[in-house]
Amino acid sequence: MYLSVYKKPFLKLRKLKRESNPKEDIYHFTPGISSGFTFIEVMVAVVIISITALGIMHGTVHSRGILRSLELRERATEELTNYMEYWQGRIADDRLSMVEKAGDNLGKQIYLVGNSNSNLKVPAKLYYNLVKQNSKYNSPVYNAYKITVRITWQDYFLQENDPYVGDVVHERILETVMIAYN
Repeated sequence: MYLSVYKKPFLKLRKLKRESNPKEDIYHFTPGISSGFTFIEVMVAVVIISITALGIMHGTVHSRGILRSLELRERATEELTNYMEYWQGRIADDRLSMVEKAGDNLGKQIYLVGNSNSNLKVPAKLYYNLVKQNSKYNSPVYNAYKITVRITWQDYFLQENDPYVGDVVHERILETVMIAYN
């Protein structure tokens, strides 16, 4: 007698070695024909999927950190160029005081992200230095100044009580020579 309950072309019909019970044949496949996955197969699949998901999550977190770092660097460069333009304008105006000509070694506090009242903030400091350029080619008609501006910032959103705060500091420097005609 052949199993004829499921007449699908992909099932191989086998000859039964026992007497067939029609009620039993309706609900069960014959021995040797697999009708599902074993527990071991399911557990191996779960482990493989878990390892793959872990790798994908690690890559996502890493790429997000790199993108945030690039965003901070871009923001710092923007602040630095604005600060450079400010000092170029001050030199072009030719109204620098002696204190301004001495430079700023203490730095001006700014925030790349957030503000002084925010929980999540990235503080940065802007510094500048002005050096009058003297050369035998300079005419008394103009003054030349070498402007150096730099910015330093911390790259992570760390709280004040974190033991690693202040360990990761980045710096960008921008220099130019500005000539101001008298």
